Amino acid sequence: MARKNELPDFADEIARICADIYKRRKGVHYDASLLAETAGTLLKGVYAGYGKDFVSVGWDTPDLPMLSRLTQNVFSFSAAKNYQELRTITDALRDEDGKLRDFQDFKEEVGVINDKFNKVWLQTEYDTAIATATQSARWQEFKTEKAMFPFLRYQTAGDDSVRDEHRLLDGITKRVDDPFWRTYYPPNGWHCRCEAIQVPEDEAQETPEGSYRTPPVPELFRTNVGETGLIFPRTHPYYMGVPNMEIRKAIAYLPPENAYLELRGKRNVPVNLHVMHGVGELQGNLEVINDLIAVKPGIKEVSLLPEIHSKDNALKPKFYPDGWKFHNKDKNADAVVSFGNKAKWVVDIKRLQGNAGHLKKHLEKAAQQADYAIIKLSDEELKTGLNKLKSTVNFHLKITDLKGVIIIGNDGSLVYESYKIQPPIKK
Repeated sequence: MARKNELPDFADEIARICADIYKRRKGVHYDASLLAETAGTLLKGVYAGYGKDFVSVGWDTPDLPMLSRLTQNVFSFSAAKNYQELRTITDALRDEDGKLRDFQDFKEEVGVINDKFNKVWLQTEYDTAIATATQSARWQEFKTEKAMFPFLRYQTAGDDSVRDEHRLLDGITKRVDDPFWRTYYPPNGWHCRCEAIQVPEDEAQETPEGSYRTPPVPELFRTNVGETGLIFPRTHPYYMGVPNMEIRKAIAYLPPENAYLELRGKRNVPVNLHVMHGVGELQGNLEVINDLIAVKPGIKEVSLLPEIHSKDNALKPKFYPDGWKFHNKDKNADAVVSFGNKAKWVVDIKRLQGNAGHLKKHLEKAAQQADYAIIKLSDEELKTGLNKLKSTVNFHLKITDLKGVIIIGNDGSLVYESYKIQPPIKK
């Protein structure tokens, strides 16, 4: 175990992998334990920099989807890093002449590789995770407060260690939504200490175009992490030559305790968020899940499922209840809802907003993905009338594989529920 303020060196994991590769004379593409340790270490840096984690973050704030994007990026990056590390270890099986090394020689080579990947480079990656997550959190504040503070000013650390190219940017003042920040929002390099600071409008003088020189920024940092959520973009060397499928598989094979992040819903019900759950649906799904917990007191736990590519269909059953029959193997359900009597529902979640007339379409989609549809309706949808709504729901229960439909109002109240067979649920 590492002492406080030290990073782990993964010595136990690497020793195990080293022995396994030498015994089999064959490499591996991923290792669940190594991936969990790598991603977990970097995620601690993200939390430290962002100042919030999934327990403390507000579900209805911009911080939630941003923290989810940062987390997904850390896991993908860690999977790519591990792939490169394991490939490098495998290459070390043989010496420069192509001859198999003896185990002791191989072990020493692996020690050098581990020092490089998990001491020197990991420290830089961890520091980058902290710095970038810090600036990402600040960007969410800048957007929220731009009516009061419409300008940002680029500011260096102001000492002799500042890079010459970053000095060129020092003092440049632009509006929050100016394209300048898409490229030059800090950090702009490894170990960059620059920052953007808020400037009140009455104290700001916008820097005119053409009055300053902009330096080249390394491609890896030519972005605004506060918008993209990418601490380590795909231009990072770790991603070179790594098939996307291997990254997806590595994350999918993580044990639940490493792949799910626990949040708390209403009634203190555990809501387990898989690190690869869809970011775009996250806030809406959490809102509806909280409403469901409120109207169905028997719920003991909810797991928000990962988005799994159709090319990786073989990985899907591990995330679903034993024996569950997929309606369409290419589709992903949103969640598994567990009740006190050990019953588990595979559910699809819809949050309908805007014009009426979409319920039928969404029931048809839900029937391809899950057994139960949990649908939160807009006020416009409810204006079509309860009788029509009931008729639409019950018709689709007859003609599809859906076992039940729960309709929730825009205010979170239970509007209607219907089932093929009334499920026994203990409160």
